Amino acid sequence: MTSTLNQDILLDLKQEDIEEPVKKIYENYFVGIVAQIIANGGSKDDAADIFQDAVLVLIEKVKTGQFRGDSSLKTFLSGIARNLWLHELRTRGRRNNREAEYMKGEEVISEAMLPVLDKNQKVNLQEVLSEIGDTCKKILTGFYYQEKSMKALLQEFNYENEQVLRNKKSKCMKKLKDLLLNNNNNLLNSLKPLSFYE
Repeated sequence: MTSTLNQDILLDLKQEDIEEPVKKIYENYFVGIVAQIIANGGSKDDAADIFQDAVLVLIEKVKTGQFRGDSSLKTFLSGIARNLWLHELRTRGRRNNREAEYMKGEEVISEAMLPVLDKNQKVNLQEVLSEIGDTCKKILTGFYYQEKSMKALLQEFNYENEQVLRNKKSKCMKKLKDLLLNNNNNLLNSLKPLSFYE
């Protein structure tokens, strides 16, 4: 029965009008694959989107002769859906990591410098950053690494005008440089090539 259904659907997908075979695919496989996606952390909407994308992949593979029915439609669709969902989860993970980095603010500077600083320098930089004060740390991080405009920073920190904020940023940078000069010349030299040391 299932084998006959598979063959009928495959033959019909090769035709010009594929409305009927697509309807059969939804009737026979939608519930099972949606349950599979939900069981792996997806929502109903996620599952419906993934199933639709899996059906599109199936149609493409049937029409181009890449799928001839060697495995069952259920197995094939399930595999496609699983791969699509894993890809979606990885993409979301990367996106969430980027958002988390952006929101962390005070840690963005040190993260951006990871390739050029050794372990001791990273620790030293964190210590120095903690000494310049929370406001300075956020202003410098916002300007140099989150690439916020002075206008955006002005709204965030509620200074009188941009010039007052620029003066504060200059004082913060001087404070950081002085701390580095006094405490860690090697670290200062490591930071010189970076945009942070401007």
